[in-house]
Amino acid sequence: MDHVVYVDAKAKEMDNLIEGNKKMIIRGAAGRKMPYGRVNAADIFYFINNDAEGIVKATGRVSSVYNSKKMSEEESTQLIEKNQDELQLNNQQFKRWAGKRYLVLLELKKC
Repeated sequence: MDHVVYVDAKAKEMDNLIEGNKKMIIRGAAGRKMPYGRVNAADIFYFINNDAEGIVKATGRVSSVYNSKKMSEEESTQLIEKNQDELQLNNQQFKRWAGKRYLVLLELKKC
C-alpha cells in the first residue's frame, strides 16, 4: 500500500531522511488511530514537507513496523529514547511524542 507522510519542514526531517541520518518515522496518539495497524513492511511512503508546497520530495519503503501496546508515559519515553539514533528527533518533536499511550515506529529502507 502507498502512504503520504507529512514531515516537519522546520526540523529539516526531509533533509535528514534524504541524507540517511533519519531511518525511522514515529506516529502516536492517546488512542489507536491512523496509522496504527495499517502500515506493513514493504509499503511505500511518499514524503511531503508540512509547508504549503505539497510536493513529494522523497520516497521510502517500510522495512519494519512496531505497533506498541498501551504504554505509560514512562514506557513511551523510554521507547523513544531507545530509538533516538534512528528517529533523530529534536527537543520539540521529542516532547510531542513522549508520553503518548500508543506509538507506531516505522523503520525505512533507503529513501
